[in-house]
Amino acid sequence: MNPKVRMIVEEFFPKIIETHIRTRSSIETATLSLDRYRTMGMQAVRNLPPEVQQENQDALDSAYRLAIERLLEFHASEVSQAGAAVPKKTAGSP
Repeated sequence: MNPKVRMIVEEFFPKIIETHIRTRSSIETATLSLDRYRTMGMQAVRNLPPEVQQENQDALDSAYRLAIERLLEFHASEVSQAGAAVPKKTAGSP
């Protein structure tokens, strides 16, 4: 794997998600950051031989999908935890 792609996949994508979880930045901000690094990775491999290029693109795509899934799972679990912790008021409750 290309060193730049490896750094994006192994370091930057996870750090973006960890930072998002820690700071509770917007989903849009985290997604834009992931998109930017994915684009940088694609640009880094665009002049490589086709088979090497494809391998790196596949690694980027897979890591990107996993990062997005982790982001969505985090928010889904936060929503479910918040919903369970806060009882809903009904018309008859004080």
